Amino acid sequence: MAVSSLKRRLIVPLGAGFTIIWLAACIGGAINIVSEINDAEDSRMQQLAHTLMLISDRLPQYTNAITHDDDDNGFAIWHHDKLLLADSEGKHIPFQAASTTKDSHPWWQPNAWRYIYLHDAQTHFTVAVSQRWEERYESMYDNIWLQFILLLIALPIILGLIWHSIYRGLQPLNLLAKQLQQRQGNHLTPISENVPAETLPLVQSFNRLLERASIAMQRERRFSADAAHELRSPLAALKIQTEVLAMSETAEEREHHIQQIINSLERASHLTDQLLILSRLDPMDTLPETEPLNWDNLARQSLSLVNPSAREKHIRLKYEAHSGSLKLPKFGSPLLVQLMLRNLLDNAIKYSPEYTTVTLQIHETAISVTDEGKGIAIEHMAHIRDRFYRPAGQTQNGSGLGLSIVETAATLHNMSLNLKNLPTGGLCAELTLLMP
Repeated sequence: MAVSSLKRRLIVPLGAGFTIIWLAACIGGAINIVSEINDAEDSRMQQLAHTLMLISDRLPQYTNAITHDDDDNGFAIWHHDKLLLADSEGKHIPFQAASTTKDSHPWWQPNAWRYIYLHDAQTHFTVAVSQRWEERYESMYDNIWLQFILLLIALPIILGLIWHSIYRGLQPLNLLAKQLQQRQGNHLTPISENVPAETLPLVQSFNRLLERASIAMQRERRFSADAAHELRSPLAALKIQTEVLAMSETAEEREHHIQQIINSLERASHLTDQLLILSRLDPMDTLPETEPLNWDNLARQSLSLVNPSAREKHIRLKYEAHSGSLKLPKFGSPLLVQLMLRNLLDNAIKYSPEYTTVTLQIHETAISVTDEGKGIAIEHMAHIRDRFYRPAGQTQNGSGLGLSIVETAATLHNMSLNLKNLPTGGLCAELTLLMP
């Protein structure tokens, strides 16, 4: 698809529009000039006719004083239908005993004359004044041509001003483009908002985009650094165990070290899975696609998935569902909801003693997982959600990413994760609906 220039989009319609207006002004001015000259000439002829009428009854006194020698104008005076006085052109004026204005021929013909008659019914004097249309043409032509020349001179000047104004008006966009071209890929500081008011919304939106990109880049850098650091531990342990395995002499030692290698591989695999999940969740501000959520089915499916690990520790899984209508999100990602619940259940099973109970409860506006373990020490509560954070002395396998995944997925469903130690012992992890 061809890219259209903004400058061209402005100059072409404005230039074309002004040219059309200029042509209309020329035509309108010409029509106005023609009308004004016709009115002025008709008025002059009327005045001349009235003057001749005033002296018509005293013609003997003024006959010698009236001199007229003009090939483009004429006059004639009649008494009844008898011609009393006329100049050389007036002799050709046809008599008409009525006050009127008429043309000898249509005005565009070369031999057309304009006649104005003035008739006095009491004295029976009739006066006629004539004028060639060609004489009016010359006056009209001179005035119209003068106006056209002035407008023609003004046209390029105004078009130049339009072009200059558009060029100056688009300079902030050109400067903005140059600034962005000179920026490095990691230079995400906001650009100056010292721009015209029409451009300000664009710059502000772009600055918000830069801010989001900066946050995302910082998050990616931190994520990459943390991931590299955390993956180094199981890989280093795997290397050591492999070296020790190579030096083992007895079958019992080799079996022990092989099991350690399997544990390291499982930890690395689990960590990689968690990292991949976080890498998909982190860029999301909203869920790209949503489906209806059946919380009861999702809870039961999550319990069935963790049931094997619970049975290994002889932990009883308990499910309590709210009997009334739920106010939990009705639409979302079933996969992410199941991931949230499974992570909470996995943590509860992992940190619970054997022969205890883990309870999953669905309330009206929340869903909770409680266990009968030791809970979380007060000094660790503030950091337990941090990525890769694991309290010192922790013996259970884990990546330190489970709660971060739960919190991120919960936010996408307009929910928050709350952790609290129970007075009777154990931990309650609760996903609470955020009120709009």
